[in-house]
Amino acid sequence: MKKLFVATMILSLMLFSCSNVGNSPKATVQKFYQTLEKQDYKTMGTIATPETIQFVTMFGPKLRGMAASYGKVKSIEEKIDGDKAVVTTKFENGEETSIDLVKIDGKWKVSISMNSMNK
Repeated sequence: MKKLFVATMILSLMLFSCSNVGNSPKATVQKFYQTLEKQDYKTMGTIATPETIQFVTMFGPKLRGMAASYGKVKSIEEKIDGDKAVVTTKFENGEETSIDLVKIDGKWKVSISMNSMNK
């Protein structure tokens, strides 16, 4: 019985740590790029703020083409400061983008607005 309890606890910890990896700022930005490429606004609604969705629907085709021209991702770095994060992505063609994220209800959300574009 004790071994079963220990095994259950270990499995629970492994599943918990794996679920947090999928909700990292890096993972959120990677999913954001995928949804942008597919123009999957339904999925994007789960990983982006309403202001980001509005921004993307206005500029979606331009953003999609721009992201596609960058090529493959070379590296992704994240900097977390409490409930805010910045993910910097470097692409094959030398381009670099930084995307702001905010943590809402325990989940990272991409936060792009006209104000963030004027930085």
